[in-house]
Amino acid sequence: MTSLGSIPAFGRLGPDELRTLTRRSSPAAFDAGALIRPAGEPVSTVLLLLSGTVAAVHVAASGRQVWTHRWTGPAIADKPATLDTGTPTTGLVAVTAVSARLLSRSGFLQLLDEQASVRTHVLGQLAGDVMTGRRRLAGAVTLPAVAQVAAWLHAQEPAGRIVWRGSQEELARVLGLSRVTVNRALGRLTEAGVVAVTRHGVVVQDRERLAKFAASR
Repeated sequence: MTSLGSIPAFGRLGPDELRTLTRRSSPAAFDAGALIRPAGEPVSTVLLLLSGTVAAVHVAASGRQVWTHRWTGPAIADKPATLDTGTPTTGLVAVTAVSARLLSRSGFLQLLDEQASVRTHVLGQLAGDVMTGRRRLAGAVTLPAVAQVAAWLHAQEPAGRIVWRGSQEELARVLGLSRVTVNRALGRLTEAGVVAVTRHGVVVQDRERLAKFAASR
C-alpha cells in the first residue's frame, strides 16, 4: 500500500514525523461513487489520499453535477475546504475506488504550524489552484465550447497521448458543460483528426493542432 511519505507535501518529513502522522490518522476506503462528505457539512477530517481520485462536487437544483476540482492520489484532498473557516458549499465524492487516511482538521492545522516544508508545499499548491481557476473562468467566459474542451485536453498529460480516461459525462462535470456540448466538441475535434475517442479514453492525435483549437476564439 502507498505510504503517507508518497504524498508530495510530506516528502521532506523524516521517518519519526511520518510514524507520528500515521499514528494520528486512521485508515479509510471508499468505493467509486461514494459521497465522502456532503455539501454543507463542516470539515472535521482531512482526506490524505493514497490512491484513487476524488472530486469536489457542486450539485445544481436540476441535479446536474459540476466537479470544481479533482485530486488523484497520492495527494491531500480539498485543502481549500479544510482551511476555510466557513461551511463548504461543495461536497466530496469518490470518482474511483479510494484508499486514504483521515487526519483531524486540528491535527492538520497543527502539522502546518510545526512543519515548514508541509506549509510551503500546501501554500504553493493553493496558489497554483487559484491561478488555474482564474484561467478556467476566463476561458469559460471568452472561449467557445470546442476551444474550452481543446484547452483542457491540451493541458493534461503533456508527455502522453491518452489525456482523459473517464466518460464524456464525467468530462462534462469537470468542465462545467453539458454532456451534449462536450460530445459535440469532441466530435468536431475527432472529425478534424486532432483527437480520437477510444475505449481507453480520449487520445491526442495531433497536439500542435489541438493547441490551435485551444487558442481559437
